[in-house]
Amino acid sequence: MSDFPQMKRPWSVVGAGFNDDGVYFTFDDTVIDRRDINLMQAAPDLLEACLRMRNQLHAAGYQAEQGSLNPTKCLLAQVETAIDKALGQ
Repeated sequence: MSDFPQMKRPWSVVGAGFNDDGVYFTFDDTVIDRRDINLMQAAPDLLEACLRMRNQLHAAGYQAEQGSLNPTKCLLAQVETAIDKALGQ
């Protein structure tokens, strides 16, 4: 798996405790609920999978088309939106 410079990994826990919502962790002075930890850990892998899917669909000749009746074109548009969001674009 390739590393993405904007995703600091591995995250280091600098604190933990309890609040009204249950257990929380503090990462680099940011409080994160434990339910979000799995998604945070999977984010680099999910981004890499989306990048590979986008590249393979483009190589197969597909173009992204939001709301297309072609499910592959519609999926590609959704994947590109997710990639842009993940990369802060």
